[in-house]
Amino acid sequence: MNLESIDFLKKVIECYDLPGEITSATQCVNGHINGTYHVTLLKSDGKKDDLIVQRINHYVFEDPEKVMHNIREIGRHVRSRKSDTDCDIISFMDNKEGKNFTELDGEYWRICSFVKDSVTFDFVENSEILYSAGYAFGRFQELLSDLPMESLHVTIEDFHNTRKRLNDFFKMVDLDPLGRAKDVKKDIEFFENHVKLATKLSDMLDAEELPRRVTHNDTKYNNILMHKETFKPLCVIDLDTVMPGLAMHDFGDAIRFAANTAVEDETDLSKVGLDLENYREFTRGFMSACRSLTKNEIDTMALGAITITIELASRFLADHINGDKYFRIHRENHNLERARCQIRLAQDMIDKYDKMCQIVNESVTENK
Repeated sequence: MNLESIDFLKKVIECYDLPGEITSATQCVNGHINGTYHVTLLKSDGKKDDLIVQRINHYVFEDPEKVMHNIREIGRHVRSRKSDTDCDIISFMDNKEGKNFTELDGEYWRICSFVKDSVTFDFVENSEILYSAGYAFGRFQELLSDLPMESLHVTIEDFHNTRKRLNDFFKMVDLDPLGRAKDVKKDIEFFENHVKLATKLSDMLDAEELPRRVTHNDTKYNNILMHKETFKPLCVIDLDTVMPGLAMHDFGDAIRFAANTAVEDETDLSKVGLDLENYREFTRGFMSACRSLTKNEIDTMALGAITITIELASRFLADHINGDKYFRIHRENHNLERARCQIRLAQDMIDKYDKMCQIVNESVTENK
């Protein structure tokens, strides 16, 4: 990190009651959206404060104040209901003005404490970790099941409106601003062939056959900080997209990540597929914690995994065609690689759909 960046982080920190000098500042590159830094402060008494300083992506989140309002609201509610053994959720410090965010030079920043002894996983096959991750996300949703949805803002309109996402994708294909569509025709055909399947949940929601709930909307298990030795879930993070949504989307996005036999941007597609045993363990954990689901939700839980995987694949490919403006890339054609990985995973889920439904029903029966 250059000196200019460190000086700006210092300006952000000075907006808080956080005395000390910056001794190190390291950029974290795991996330696709926000700019995140691990900063260490040395205080006058010789002790150190480890902080996470994060710049909210103003392109993605057009109204960061609404994002931070939601995070404060759900934090209050979860902590009023959770037990001492429940996984916590991330919270951000108030600055000197009493706000949980700071605006500087048109950018929005926030600070939280670094959770010590924590670790995240991008790929894991440990059944205990998968069950714990499922339980943490299921419990997160259950704790918020009685939070009035009108108390939350929609931070991204139509975030998991799969029908609109696919419509936007096809519009981007037609627009083709950089001339990239001609090189991904086979990938485009996949979406043309699966529109009806991918929009079934949207149709059911419109018909009021599914309830809206307060959902996380980004339930990759690297959004759970776990203890580096015991692997107990410590904290659910990345709450920017918490808003009204469908339970199947939370479950589905978690499965898309947790039960994939490869990482999200694997380039060797022969390695990509749905691991049914990982799927089973995560499902058992989620269903044991989220007990207020309706029959229609249970019956479409597996479909949620297919839906969200197709949806995300379309978003990755649309961003590739549009010049990589939404998801941060770390190499050329990164979003195209992500899209193709998700297409391969979605197809494998479709092939295993009946077994996926059976495992959901078995997990529900287990917890009756």
